[in-house]
Amino acid sequence: MSLSAPVPGIFWVSSGVLPAYKDALPYDNYVKWYENVHIPDWMGGKAGAITTAWRYQSADARRPTPFLVTYKYPDVAALAAPEFLNVTLTDPALPGGGPVNKVAQFIAMAGPHVETWKSGSTGDERGPILVTEAIEPSFKTNPVNYTDFFEDWYHSTYIGEVSRLPGWRRTSRFNNTMGGGPRLLALHEFDESAFEANTTKIPGLLGSSADTKYVQGTAKSIEMVLWRLVRVYGDGTVPWGEPWEDKII
Repeated sequence: MSLSAPVPGIFWVSSGVLPAYKDALPYDNYVKWYENVHIPDWMGGKAGAITTAWRYQSADARRPTPFLVTYKYPDVAALAAPEFLNVTLTDPALPGGGPVNKVAQFIAMAGPHVETWKSGSTGDERGPILVTEAIEPSFKTNPVNYTDFFEDWYHSTYIGEVSRLPGWRRTSRFNNTMGGGPRLLALHEFDESAFEANTTKIPGLLGSSADTKYVQGTAKSIEMVLWRLVRVYGDGTVPWGEPWEDKII
């Protein structure tokens, strides 16, 4: 039996129907299956492993993976629990009965919560607008100790730039420990009024300082996507980490 303390974290999954199956599985039908069958099945895969799931929709209807779910794990190690292998990926609602990974594309990230900043006026509910930011920094570029530079930039410069944007509510950082994807994930929450209704693109990084432009210019990859909250499963007020750890700006 492990005596290590639980480490809260995230399981982040975006998905969409593959082009070859869009006629056989219209997106609305995929949404019904995912929302009403798969999310409840996954949350029930292991008792107590997941407290909450937040379901988002991409603001860009052309995005190949417009469906997003973020799951809160009180202990992210539970993601590897064998019970999740028993969650069925087949269903009569899917073409040929499934499995779903035959007819849909999935992009997943998971890992521990690092830190959260929030506005002093922010309540416990998630913001209705979400900007996800997946970064793969170039740790081999100058300055030599880029890890320290990156952390100092994030704390001293970047979070200040983000928090001054109209409608900002909260930013939460995570380390993505799943192989093959960007190492860093941030969730920026905003009020509905923060973006125009027809906005689908976030041009570059949020912020315009010299250090921010340097990080943007040297990063191996950066992807920012705007989403809108659609549905909450479970306790929508649960924080990503310990609530007393949140930094108030």
